[in-house]
Amino acid sequence: MSMNFVNEPTRAWDPKNRLREMINEGSDAANVDKLVELLIMDGFDFSLTADAMTPIDEAERVVSVGMGIAVKSEMYLIENLAQAAGAAMGCSRPAYERLKVLPRERFVGMSGEKFTGTLYIACAISGAQQHLKGIEKAHTVVAINRNEKAPIFRHADYGIVGDIRTILPLLTEKLNSDLPKPDPNAKPAKREMPLYSKTTATADGRYVCMGCGYEYDPEKGDPEAGIEPGTSFEALPEDWICPECGVSKSEMISAVTRG
Repeated sequence: MSMNFVNEPTRAWDPKNRLREMINEGSDAANVDKLVELLIMDGFDFSLTADAMTPIDEAERVVSVGMGIAVKSEMYLIENLAQAAGAAMGCSRPAYERLKVLPRERFVGMSGEKFTGTLYIACAISGAQQHLKGIEKAHTVVAINRNEKAPIFRHADYGIVGDIRTILPLLTEKLNSDLPKPDPNAKPAKREMPLYSKTTATADGRYVCMGCGYEYDPEKGDPEAGIEPGTSFEALPEDWICPECGVSKSEMISAVTRG
């Protein structure tokens, strides 16, 4: 069930002058605690709920993901956080085009959907200009990225440097822990089946670069590097590198799709 967002946030809105506050309290858990504290001080109420598939241009909050997710099976991290934050789900254009994590109408950017709501949480999104054009009118932007030099941090109000596989579960747990206890006499809320889960993934031989999101497909090989179509990832030479960013074979992980 969707609910209206009332009287939030309280901090003055100035999208041309983001706070650019990096949260570095020490541990990942401490950073997450500080982020939630700041958002609550800004007036955000995390006891509210929203439909994860609310159209981007109608949503008050969006949790969005970029190519840093690397594999589609990890989308449950985004869905869980969106549910805890009372947000819809979105993605960057590359995450839509290359990973197919969400339908086309959910990618945010200059050539996609524009988000003008109150809270945008960018997860593993580098911050290309095309994407930034889609969130320039957002009230509050939170960036979570493992690369401390990612451009997204220069266009965010709050930023945490860290791996989304660690940060997002902590943030989800923190937001859920602050929810009011349900009325024992109330009728149980109807819960839709999740779109993604840890158990709906099957490996298919593809591998994804953790540096740039390049996907090695054994059916295509890497002809420019002399790798014939039909060559499995395991059979690649140990000195083979990502053709797009040059990271080593060891920096790539198995890609999976929903079963």
